[in-house]
Amino acid sequence: MPLKFKVLPLILLLLASCGADDRKQAYYDHGVELLSQGDRIKARLEFKNVLQIDPKYAPAWYQLAEIEAAEQNWSAAFGDYGKALELDPQNVDAHLKRGRLLFGANQLDDASKDVEAVLAIDPQQPSALALRGMIRAKQGDVDAGIADANAALAVDPKLRDGLVLLAEIRRSQKNLDEAKRLLRTAVEAHPEDVSLRIMLASILMDGGESDAARAQLEQAVKQEPDQLAHVARLVAFETQQGHLDRAEETLKAAVAAHPDDDQPRFLMVQWITQQKGLDAAAATLKGFIAKEPDRYSLRFALADLYRKSGKADEAVAVYREIIERDDDGANRLRARGLLAALLLATDRQDEAEALVAQVLDEDSRNTDALVVRAAIALKRKDADRAVADLRNVLQNVPNAVNALRMLAAAHEMRGEVSLAQDALDKAIQAAPKDPQAYLQLAQLRFSHGDAQGATSVLQSFLERTPDNAQVQSALARLQLSQQDWEAMKKTADQLLKSQSDHPLGHYLAGLYAQHAGDLEGSVKHFETALEKRPDAIEPKLALARSQLALGRAEDAERQVQQVLDKQPVNSSALSLLGEIYMATGRLKEARDQFAQMIVLHPESPAAYVRLSDLQARDGDPAASVETLRKGVDATNRNAFLVFRLGQALQQDSRPDEALAVYEEVLKTNPDADAVINNLAMLLANDRKDDPESLAKARELVKRFEGSDQWVLLDTLGWVQFRVGELDQAAATMDKVVSMVDKVPPEVQFHRGMIDAALDRKAEAKDLLAKALASGVDFPGIDEARQMQAQLNR
Repeated sequence: MPLKFKVLPLILLLLASCGADDRKQAYYDHGVELLSQGDRIKARLEFKNVLQIDPKYAPAWYQLAEIEAAEQNWSAAFGDYGKALELDPQNVDAHLKRGRLLFGANQLDDASKDVEAVLAIDPQQPSALALRGMIRAKQGDVDAGIADANAALAVDPKLRDGLVLLAEIRRSQKNLDEAKRLLRTAVEAHPEDVSLRIMLASILMDGGESDAARAQLEQAVKQEPDQLAHVARLVAFETQQGHLDRAEETLKAAVAAHPDDDQPRFLMVQWITQQKGLDAAAATLKGFIAKEPDRYSLRFALADLYRKSGKADEAVAVYREIIERDDDGANRLRARGLLAALLLATDRQDEAEALVAQVLDEDSRNTDALVVRAAIALKRKDADRAVADLRNVLQNVPNAVNALRMLAAAHEMRGEVSLAQDALDKAIQAAPKDPQAYLQLAQLRFSHGDAQGATSVLQSFLERTPDNAQVQSALARLQLSQQDWEAMKKTADQLLKSQSDHPLGHYLAGLYAQHAGDLEGSVKHFETALEKRPDAIEPKLALARSQLALGRAEDAERQVQQVLDKQPVNSSALSLLGEIYMATGRLKEARDQFAQMIVLHPESPAAYVRLSDLQARDGDPAASVETLRKGVDATNRNAFLVFRLGQALQQDSRPDEALAVYEEVLKTNPDADAVINNLAMLLANDRKDDPESLAKARELVKRFEGSDQWVLLDTLGWVQFRVGELDQAAATMDKVVSMVDKVPPEVQFHRGMIDAALDRKAEAKDLLAKALASGVDFPGIDEARQMQAQLNR
């Protein structure tokens, strides 16, 4: 009897185990069946049921990956293929699928690992050979790519990837006949694969076989009539061939074939806008509306067409018609929200605000109205109101890109930089091909001192869309502000290659040539940019700068005056005109010019700096200091102006005030080497008898150890001397001397003082004599004279 009690639990456990295995298999088989029927939603649930029972069941992870890949959820597919391979490293299909994803993401080394894992299992696996060929060809080893493609086709002559790879290589080699033959073979072997027909059509077009190309595009439409992209491609082909009637008939056929789908109608309106103009497109939409007056999507499309074309009054009329027609429906609310947004955009804020209030009285969560109210709040600098409304919007529409960008602006207004970045990251995830969120995030990072982060943001967009001129321009401006000339040259070269007719590439190339000292070359680039866009201001001013540097002051002045004729208060032009006056010795005109700039542009630091320099040049350091003080106050204590004020105070023999000013700059710019350099040198010279000041100077110049700038090393060596580190000071100054062609008098003075302290009297006397004989009034000249007298006793 006891034996029965001991055996019974074991039997129950075995039965339970068998039941779980049966249920797991049943779920899995049903999932596979559903997947074969095209029901991915239910199939996914079945495979998840499998994993509830057995989380380590690799086939279920693989099937989930296949579903994610079919729905183009690439990140999720990649993770699921990885999980399947973690549990079953021998899964050839999972390796190949993941390898293709990695190849598509340009992660070629990782893709190669998956390929080699397959070839280790089966050295003749054709798909793996083809993928390896694709990787090698992309890495530039075309011969190896061809060899792999041929090896794959030797195993499977109809292998899609092998035929496509070889066709692409032959096309790149201008062997169109062979490329066509290979793709025709692929189409015959895989007639259901529409993408092959599209590739074949492209090659046929390259070869001038337009009728054959049209046949392939028409077949693509016939095979997948619900794919509007095929229709758009065929229409674009007919338009390019000049067969506008055929293109329009194709669009009409698509509209007739999809009576319940708005998209073919919208495609037709877009095409008519491009080919026949706004009025014809509006008439087409009105014709659709006349046939289906209650199809409000068409009315909204008409309003949107007017709005985007700058016809705000016509758009307003359409919205008001929707509001009147749909007495109490959702379309009425939507139209009122969009109308409010349009009124706000056209500076009719009071009307917009009143309309928003009406909408929100009826529907407190109306998305369009909340967005408009948030925009009004941002205009009024009421960030709290904006944040509250935008959060309500995002509860209903989490991926609303415009709302996320506005939320970022509101958070930035409140000083919540990390929250602003988070909102923009989400906007980028929601719309990875829209440049605006990238531009906003780059500006946010740059304005808060992260220039490298800003650059990375813009580069990440250009990896997706390399030919976007707006982002390329922003990146170039960023590179220019950071003086990253080599990076800017790459941007210029890319633009000249991808958009040779765009003036930006020539403008950037001109700036690089200007920086490199090739002034004549820069002139040619700037002139080319102006040929392509005669009204462009920046190339014209850049051309003037090169002409001025070449001694062609009259030409430069003429260019600047042309700008000022169109834009009389352009700050860059006004400043450059002042530079021209200075270069040509017209100092009174230069002073008047910069004084005028200060009146017109009190926020511009450059005008204060230039006027201050002229005043110092005239021997009036007090006026120079006063000008910079005014600039500091007018620009909310611009860090560069505060630094220049410190220099002016130092030159006016006001060291205590200069010290306070330098320390102010370092509070907000702790890594500013120029400021640290001046402050350390000031402490070493004017407070050389104060051990606390010298200790502070020594701490400041630690960062200069290992520097490749002789000016910073000179300060390091001088401070080391002041604190008694004589051997270190001598070694540092030896490095300084080795870095300059002609040793400046101040460096000779510093090295001479160090030699004197080390009892190298002959060397010290020689260096101090050279420094004093130079005629240069360097800092510490009186100390040099005293030491020279002492050594000569």
